Amino acid sequence: MPRTRTGRAIGDIARRAARGELTAAQAAALIARLRAGQRHDLYRAALDSLAEPGEPVRVRLIGPTADVANLLTVLDGVTTLSGVSDPYPTSRPGVVRVYATAERRHPLIGGSK
Repeated sequence: MPRTRTGRAIGDIARRAARGELTAAQAAALIARLRAGQRHDLYRAALDSLAEPGEPVRVRLIGPTADVANLLTVLDGVTTLSGVSDPYPTSRPGVVRVYATAERRHPLIGGSK
């Protein structure tokens, strides 16, 4: 049984697709949008919980070049990225390592949501 709002929404989309109210393409697009929002919230919560107020967080990203570039784009939407390094090659072909410094755009205020 889904325990989150996103999980319940994905279940509702799957049921609507099974009843024929949505096409498979529409259902996939809606689920992808929900998952992207879930990842965005996860990244923001992780960065907010790791840093002291006002302190930047140093991150190291290791993976395929396209995946690292996509993650940097997501992180840039959530935080202010500074000091992003050039991609360093690793011993595995097609895999790079990038270092970046992320800072909150706004101070952490309020309680849990």
